[in-house]
Amino acid sequence: MIFNLFVAVDLAIAFFALIVGSYTAYKAYKIDQNSKNKENDEKYEQEKDYHLVSTVGWLTLGTRILSVPLFFVTVISLIPSVPGAMCEFGVFQAGSPFSWIDFGLKLFTIFAFGGWLFIDYANKKLKGAPLMGWLSRMFVLLIPLLIVDAILDIVFFGSLEPLVVPCCMVVYPPGSASLLNIGCPFCYVTYDLPLLMLVIPLYAIALALIVWSLVFRKISAGFAAKEDTSRLLSRAFLVSIILALLATILLVIQVLIVS
Repeated sequence: MIFNLFVAVDLAIAFFALIVGSYTAYKAYKIDQNSKNKENDEKYEQEKDYHLVSTVGWLTLGTRILSVPLFFVTVISLIPSVPGAMCEFGVFQAGSPFSWIDFGLKLFTIFAFGGWLFIDYANKKLKGAPLMGWLSRMFVLLIPLLIVDAILDIVFFGSLEPLVVPCCMVVYPPGSASLLNIGCPFCYVTYDLPLLMLVIPLYAIALALIVWSLVFRKISAGFAAKEDTSRLLSRAFLVSIILALLATILLVIQVLIVS
């Protein structure tokens, strides 16, 4: 295992999110179990506990968003320790397949908790917040993502050894990257088409908003008036269109710069 300060911080944040999330999942489980209780005192306590769950949901999303750039910074810091690795791709290759699975799970976790918070926000706009029990149940079901993420971090960093690995900049000479033959996807985005670092997230958020909106419409069908949900969904679709248009403009600018 190759260990440094960045690896330590990456693992610390992963375990912090896991510990806080696990405690909150216990609260969410109790809310789900008691969600049908109509007594005022119990209802008030459930709402207080759910406020904690909602707050931790935002905290968890924040740590997951932070984990992606931190993950890349950590990988970059390990380049000198992996002979033959001249960029991030080389370190990913050295830790394959755990590196790719770990990175993919981090992105999916952001999507999952982002969707949970989107529905949570929409639920608060509905009369009586009717989806509190469902959201509490879903929060409990999302916690395994944090567990697997922490395990994959340990497995990935633990599998790295100072061994010589073939890297993209060795296998693929400069200028060989193209849309059909990308030797190093990270180098391609970072150095050849840097605006893609904005284009890709914008398209991803726009698509995620559409998916989250469709999920919310389905699960809220039996709990809220159609007029209430239509207003919320219209705003979400409008934001997704704006983000997609902005991403398209940036993409066109990048293409014009390259050409």
